[in-house]
Amino acid sequence: MSPGRLSSRLSRIREQQKSGKPGDGALSVGDGAASVPAVKAEAVRGEPSGRVPIPPDGASRPAPGALAGWTPVADHLYERVDRSGVPGYRGRLSAHFSLLFPRERDFLESTDNLFGILDSLVFFDLETTGLSHGTGTVAFMAALGRLDGEGTLKVTQLLIDDYPGEAAFLDRFVELAGEDPVLVSFNGKGFDSQILQTRFLMNAMRPRFLAAPHLDLLYPARRLWKRELVNCRLGTIEAGIFDAPRVDDLPGSEAPDAWFEYLRGASPERLLAVGEHNLEDAKTLARLFFELDRRIETAEGRAGLIRALDLRAGRDYAGAEAFLAPLAASGDPIAARMLAIDAEHRLDKLDLALELARSLEDDARAERILSKLDKKGRALP
Repeated sequence: MSPGRLSSRLSRIREQQKSGKPGDGALSVGDGAASVPAVKAEAVRGEPSGRVPIPPDGASRPAPGALAGWTPVADHLYERVDRSGVPGYRGRLSAHFSLLFPRERDFLESTDNLFGILDSLVFFDLETTGLSHGTGTVAFMAALGRLDGEGTLKVTQLLIDDYPGEAAFLDRFVELAGEDPVLVSFNGKGFDSQILQTRFLMNAMRPRFLAAPHLDLLYPARRLWKRELVNCRLGTIEAGIFDAPRVDDLPGSEAPDAWFEYLRGASPERLLAVGEHNLEDAKTLARLFFELDRRIETAEGRAGLIRALDLRAGRDYAGAEAFLAPLAASGDPIAARMLAIDAEHRLDKLDLALELARSLEDDARAERILSKLDKKGRALP
């Protein structure tokens, strides 16, 4: 749809909402939102079909007070705030932190950004009505965390209890994100930010923060732990890296059903459990952020490989050897191959290169190194 037609359609929707007439049998989703056909909830529950399910006629909604711990702040919009310490908090970032984010490296290494970034961080996570990126998928809950004081994370959560609350939800999201945030998420580039862009577009909003720098922790987590963990989901990292598995956690995959059930008049227990899950995700984001920074500074595990790659790019092969050698000794094939190449061609350590070639079962390399040793008149190992 062209911008002109979209603007005209949104204007008609606003007039219909002001007059209280939905028009054409459509359900209006929030002030300024595009309308969608009214369909039976049972037919589309949790399905990413682009259609928005609605509660059946006569459904009774629990009283607002039933959402224990949540405060109504606007029509159909609730909010709650949590403050907690961040395990592993570091008051500064390592000089090597930018190596974890190649695409954002120039930004992070620009003047003052690397050491002044902490006050700008916004750790965010969404709970949505499905996994599709289509216009029918709505974010019904969000958590936005900011560092508030020395090692304290303030998380503000937003929740809508029906579709008309979406416009207020998005307005408040923009307010909490602030003017110049640095977004931090886990798989947010591939999903959460896409949902936000769609919902803001559907509500005729273009907030500045959508163009803000975005640090997605999924990618450095994969680089460090994909060989160590069965997968790199956030819950797996909590259990395998932090030794802190969640107890009685409602899986994120059940969040859509929990919200739809609430819309149909069910008790709020499962929806409240979604809130706890969402809050824990935000807390883990902050903890993971500082753990990744600690790892790259100490070059622990595969963070040493990232440090070595940076040194090799600058032709500091001797410096890279200090990080590659322990990794190669631990059986890391990538580190061993890199060190074998450097030892043969750049460090003049043919004995080491031969040892590594044999450990890798690289017969061609081993034969070439033996030939070089023979020409140098050195005894063959």
